[in-house]
Amino acid sequence: MKNKLLFAGIFMATWVGTLIPSAFAASTCSVGQKAEVLWKEKWYPVTVLDVDDNQCYITYDGYDSSWDEWVGSSRFRASFEVGDAVRILWKGEWYQGRILDVSNNLYKITYDGYDSSWDEWVEPARVSR
Repeated sequence: MKNKLLFAGIFMATWVGTLIPSAFAASTCSVGQKAEVLWKEKWYPVTVLDVDDNQCYITYDGYDSSWDEWVGSSRFRASFEVGDAVRILWKGEWYQGRILDVSNNLYKITYDGYDSSWDEWVEPARVSR
């Protein structure tokens, strides 16, 4: 009986542990967001028109709507600039902050109301508008 309870406890902890992070995961994109999409080994500026799960329907800036398409996260990257106000995901909660620097598809951020000891480099999935 003890082994069954132990197994059930481990199973539940593992199952819940896989669900909880996805509940707090940042959406890949949001309607109206400016970003970049990879097409034939080059990044192009885009605007997000619609969102469906982890797919973004985008229009390429300066191109005809015949080029509009659905793209997944592997071809999509948010494009924030230094000084942009953003929300940052930290331990399952969103905090207000700003972009301090951009390098190698990472963002150095600062949290509003916190001193610089909290500044950190974060991946795009943790940053949103």
